[in-house]
Amino acid sequence: MPFDFRRFDIYRKVPKDLTQPTYTGAIISICCCFFILFLFLSELTGFITTEMPTLGEESAWASWQRLTHCE
Repeated sequence: MPFDFRRFDIYRKVPKDLTQPTYTGAIISICCCFFILFLFLSELTGFITTEMPTLGEESAWASWQRLTHCE
């Protein structure tokens, strides 16, 4: 009697004859897709547009040393 992992299935298949598409479901699905796209693009632009310190700016290590008074 092996252990049945199928009982942990969260997304169980429902027979087609018991489901019917609705406009509300379609609107929610489209909104979710746009929200996922917005999150992806905002993270991508945040990753691409990172600021690099120039020679005139203090490095993160130097500021840490200055704050902790380790010299």
